[in-house]
Amino acid sequence: MPALQKPDVIRFSAVSVNQTPLDWDGNASRILAALESLKNARPEIVLFPELTITGYGCEDAFYGENLAARAMEQARSIARDAARIVPDSLILVGLPIRFNERIYNCLALIQNGKLIGLVPKQNLAGDGIHYEQRWFTAWRLAPQTIQISENEIVPVGPLVVDLGGVRVAFEICEDCWVPNRPADHYSDASPDIILCPSASHFAFAKQDVRRTIAMDSARSYGCIYAMVNLLGNEAGRAIYDGCVIVAGPGGLLYEGRRFSYADFHAHTVDLDLAPVRTARSRLYSLKEQTGQSLCQVLNTSIDRSVPRSPVAMSESSRGLDADSGKPENLSKEEEFLRAVSLGLFDYMRKSHSRGYVISLSGGADSAACAVLVSRMFLFAARELGWQPALTKLGVPGIIAKIQESAEFKARGNLSPETSADDARTAAQMFSKYLLHTIYQGTKQSGSITEVAAAQVAAELGANHHVVSIEEIVGQYVGRAESILERKLTWESDDLSLQNIQARVRSPMVWLLANTTGSLLITTSNRSEGSVGYCTMDGDTSGGIAPIAGIDKDYLRTWLRWMEESGDAVGGKIASLSYINKQEPTAELRPGQTDERDLMPYALLNQIEALAIRDKRSPLEIYRTLRSQPEWEAPFLKKSIARFFRLWAQNQWKRERMAPSFHLDDRNVDPRTWCRFPILSGGFAAELEELEKAGD
Repeated sequence: MPALQKPDVIRFSAVSVNQTPLDWDGNASRILAALESLKNARPEIVLFPELTITGYGCEDAFYGENLAARAMEQARSIARDAARIVPDSLILVGLPIRFNERIYNCLALIQNGKLIGLVPKQNLAGDGIHYEQRWFTAWRLAPQTIQISENEIVPVGPLVVDLGGVRVAFEICEDCWVPNRPADHYSDASPDIILCPSASHFAFAKQDVRRTIAMDSARSYGCIYAMVNLLGNEAGRAIYDGCVIVAGPGGLLYEGRRFSYADFHAHTVDLDLAPVRTARSRLYSLKEQTGQSLCQVLNTSIDRSVPRSPVAMSESSRGLDADSGKPENLSKEEEFLRAVSLGLFDYMRKSHSRGYVISLSGGADSAACAVLVSRMFLFAARELGWQPALTKLGVPGIIAKIQESAEFKARGNLSPETSADDARTAAQMFSKYLLHTIYQGTKQSGSITEVAAAQVAAELGANHHVVSIEEIVGQYVGRAESILERKLTWESDDLSLQNIQARVRSPMVWLLANTTGSLLITTSNRSEGSVGYCTMDGDTSGGIAPIAGIDKDYLRTWLRWMEESGDAVGGKIASLSYINKQEPTAELRPGQTDERDLMPYALLNQIEALAIRDKRSPLEIYRTLRSQPEWEAPFLKKSIARFFRLWAQNQWKRERMAPSFHLDDRNVDPRTWCRFPILSGGFAAELEELEKAGD
């Protein structure tokens, strides 16, 4: 009997959603709220990201037998509610399941109030920030069946859904990044659409890679390929950009804007399957049939008699540039700003903090942190509205304080929708109550850094304070001298005298954080972390280290960009000129500069990349960099040797750093990316080889 004519158009929705591990009620409510938002659009397929029900970052909680059981109950509950909200729709949502005493990362297939199947992940991410093999088993079996309740048995394994003549197949995140991927085995099932739910952490320029994967997959398999990612700072270290990409054999069809402050974003697209099937016929004519299907086809139907009004596809909703029609391409500077600001917003609200505190030294690192917090307020107010933004942050009491303030009354009002101009004003008002900065000077501190800190704080609207800690430093030094029965001098006690100044700053800034219910920000960057150029329990004090994943050389470039160009919403920050014209210094001893203590940051950055990212030996790094004329051979050898010695000696410091955000493939955080022994031989043999190398 001939097959029925397949429909040419199907409505598809992808929902990026900001979840929290183990937040059962919150996670379910956001899923259902997203479905409610799609009630009028009536999509035939709704795709959520990977592990949406539990959250991706549950870590060792995945081992708990109750977790998988509760996730299954949550899925069945969502299925019942979904039948009321979007009847007939095929809903796809991630969760872990237990099967034969193993745990699998799965996609639940839900339709008409029931769970109709489970698709397990076949390839697990296990590099760097990901640790999936610790908790999950990669599926290597043919389709099986699993009993999910007393009266329900469903298939589990590689499944293809025949949705009333439209065939839909699945890959889960890592599945599309590996060779011999699941899509390679779907051709005999002839899928029209392949869907990829992801928990793909943010990294610079990663969107370009995802876009290429989606377009190449659509072209190679003769299908529409769609990805959806988690959104926001889900569990502390990884930031998810909430990307949505839809591609066909002819190229990119849809790309959603990233880095939203909303709980979720639902993107709806009408997919025309006629050109896809034509392209697949041409493609399949060149392929030999295997005669063996490695997946099971589930036959189901959908009511196509329901009228569906056309979906508006403006260039802004596509996430495409209105002039060129090209995808939104953010610069590295814009990506850094957007990702870290969103990460800080979620970290503050999910930790139930009431703001941020920064020891604002007048230098680049603390200024960068203050700018990121200020822009977090700006972007949230611009997208959500200034009052909803404060409510979402968990500080509704600040709304009344702002409304009672002289600045607010003088201005008249802030619109609920919050224009760009209103958002800038709101961000300054937020900062008055939620961004606390303090400059703590000693006799080593100069007027340049004090003025720089004050100017930046004033432009951002921060609640800024200036105190002297010289007397407290003197008391500690005096008591140590009485214990040691000698004077402490820069000649004999250089490091001790530097560190006591950094440590004395810690109690005051912690006290400010505690009394305001705020989070103390650690301002150390990655370059300092890699060589231990920081004081434990001093400038490393804090609960979150937002810039610990980025190098100092780039931070200086970014601050110049913020001064000279700025982002599209907030514009330039002119006061950063006070920071950018300085030579970096910790101001802990007379005449100190960072680069004289260490080496030029540009060189440190190159050595770090070759040593940490590329795992090159000191001698290999020397031979690579020797070709660059700006570094003399003796200085280059000395700098490389210094880097490796400091790296080996200071692993204990990196082990104690506050949680940081993952931004690229050069992270030095031992808990998520780069592990190294605390005690080691310190590259002695390798450095001896370097010393013997000819110029």
